[in-house]
Amino acid sequence: MRVEEAECIRTLVASVDMVPGVVCLNIGSSTKHFREIEQPHIGAKLIRPLEDAGVRFVHCDLKDADGVDLVGNVLDAGFQQRMAENQADVLLCCNILEHLSDPQAFSDACAELVKPCGYMVVSVPLSYPYHPDPIDTMLRATPVELANFFSGWEIVRAEVVRSQTFLHEVLAKPRGVSTLILHILKVIFPIYRPTRWWEKTHRLMWLFRPYTVSVVLLRKPAVRRPPGN
Repeated sequence: MRVEEAECIRTLVASVDMVPGVVCLNIGSSTKHFREIEQPHIGAKLIRPLEDAGVRFVHCDLKDADGVDLVGNVLDAGFQQRMAENQADVLLCCNILEHLSDPQAFSDACAELVKPCGYMVVSVPLSYPYHPDPIDTMLRATPVELANFFSGWEIVRAEVVRSQTFLHEVLAKPRGVSTLILHILKVIFPIYRPTRWWEKTHRLMWLFRPYTVSVVLLRKPAVRRPPGN
């Protein structure tokens, strides 16, 4: 998750008029270490401000690790029941759909976990390099295309979030120049970890152009609509 994306999602959730104690299912949350150490902006700019405002997060992931409240596969019926027991007012599905072979089935499962008139924030890359986890189908959707995965849901807000370039990202790190030179050398001479050559090569396409992410805030209808309506 990009820093700007975390800030955007926090703003979208905060814009919804909900009383303290509302439940937010964070699907694909990863671990506490990931949210606070590897990508500390997730904790600092997204989760903690909303917790301070009264939102109760339930972190859901495949990983059985510290900071994961519910462990399982969203497509598993038993796990869906466990998540549904939390009566989610809002659900986060961020940067997941591009890593799935059947994003529609996953979207349908997530939609069932939200209360009627509840909300969902969904994000996917729009302009972004190949990044397998463990796969990347290269789904790059506009906000409207992203909302189409949730038929019948109302688009409350739709945003294209602009982030930094790969050049700015690398140079902001310690020994950034050396890291960039090494990255380029690995592309020119794909000897070390050659299986990641395409991933490294593709990222250079964003050396001077910014990453962008599609983010939508959706509202679930009050009543369930029959399929096709």
